Amino acid sequence: MPRGGGMRGGGFRGGGFGGGFRGGGFRGGGFGGRMPRGTPSGTPFGRTGANRVTSRAPSGPYRHTYYRPYRRFYRWGYLPWYYRWWYSPYWIGYWHRPWYYSPVYVGGGIIFAIILGLVLLPFFGIALWFPFSNADPNGTVNYRSTETIYYNEYWYEYEYIEAGNEITYSVQSSPEVISFAIWNQPFDTIPKTDLDGGIVDSFTLQNNYYEYYSVYLKPGSTIEYNFNSTSTIDFFIADANQLYNWDQGGNPTFYRELNAVTTGIGSISINTARDYYLVWYNDYGSTASVEFIANYTAVNVYDLSLAYESQIAVYNIPQDTFTVPTDGEWYFFVYFDPLNSPAESTDITFDVTYDTGITGRERWLDITPILFGVLVVVAIIIVAAVIARRGQKKIAKKQPKQAKAESVKAEPKPEKKEDVSESKCVRCGSKIRPDANFCPVCGGKVEGRALGSSDITTPAESKTCTLCGSKLGESASYCKWCGTKVE
Repeated sequence: MPRGGGMRGGGFRGGGFGGGFRGGGFRGGGFGGRMPRGTPSGTPFGRTGANRVTSRAPSGPYRHTYYRPYRRFYRWGYLPWYYRWWYSPYWIGYWHRPWYYSPVYVGGGIIFAIILGLVLLPFFGIALWFPFSNADPNGTVNYRSTETIYYNEYWYEYEYIEAGNEITYSVQSSPEVISFAIWNQPFDTIPKTDLDGGIVDSFTLQNNYYEYYSVYLKPGSTIEYNFNSTSTIDFFIADANQLYNWDQGGNPTFYRELNAVTTGIGSISINTARDYYLVWYNDYGSTASVEFIANYTAVNVYDLSLAYESQIAVYNIPQDTFTVPTDGEWYFFVYFDPLNSPAESTDITFDVTYDTGITGRERWLDITPILFGVLVVVAIIIVAAVIARRGQKKIAKKQPKQAKAESVKAEPKPEKKEDVSESKCVRCGSKIRPDANFCPVCGGKVEGRALGSSDITTPAESKTCTLCGSKLGESASYCKWCGTKVE
């Protein structure tokens, strides 16, 4: 990106491991400097092109299922449902529904089959491809892509590689220079250094024109300036936002400002990471000749030259090979250093191949103990689900018998109006308040023959109860759930 209309003498100054940039134009003529972005600390932002696993919305037959169980009565008294998670239909399913509606049966069965296959495949020698790795059966991983990275960002790829194996790589960048490194640790562990740089230069400044010198600095850095002019000029130090505002006719507050001077000397300390511009502006008619010295000290600069393999400020890295000296994770970095380019972004094309030295068969054998452990856990869960469902069925079978026994005992006794206020549940025999519609213990409806208040009967040979809709047995004389008589 050009550094402003009518750039004069622009380009990279200082070369090598960092420097500054000259540019200029006339006021009101479309300043194109790099706008501030990133973190105030100036820490580079990294990203990777490796495969990612993203979360997704729930799917399947249970995504819209909501279960709110009743409170149950135990010998210890009333307890919330979560104190008896063993019988929760969330994972074992409802006892009265087929087993294949149970989440633990469906999910556990699928997982069981998958894990069993994963455990057996290595032993039969069938699996050469490892599903949890980017490598092919021979242990080779290749990353190849074209990406756009912005200044003070880096792209990385990494793999675990055994000593003696190779990394083959090549990188191209357009239109700006990038830096490259191979390191056995994350980017943040690359050593940092302080860098001194600057420029000694001169230029001629016409009326309503400005010239600037810029450099990207992090907190703790400093800038020193010293200039002389043959006629009166203005001088200020600004960031990109301030310079753009001023160029469009605004009147921002600068970090340092000198008006109508012919000489200036001083320094400033940097508190925020961004580009800083030293600007000389002629608004006084006659042409001015300016000579200046600008020096800076940049702190916390990543020194990629200390990595195992690196190239600094280059456009093209031909294909080359690096032999890994030790076992471990090895990183491939492409860094767009703002000290080496004034642009906003650049496009990189890279091709990096890792020869990890670990075949698919070896990966399978390494993970086999873990797969066995998972297999045992899945088996335990499924067995627990079977036992829990059987326990639910036993409880359900006992409840109708108890209710029938209570109803038989109650038949010889003539019911009175006083007895209605002290009625009992036909299912579990618990006392029920006269204004209750459901039993507070088992949740059964307060309807049917036990109260002598219902004149509803179910036709003979009917399969379901007319009152509550429950399924009837072939020889049932009464509904086992609500007590309604069957003709």
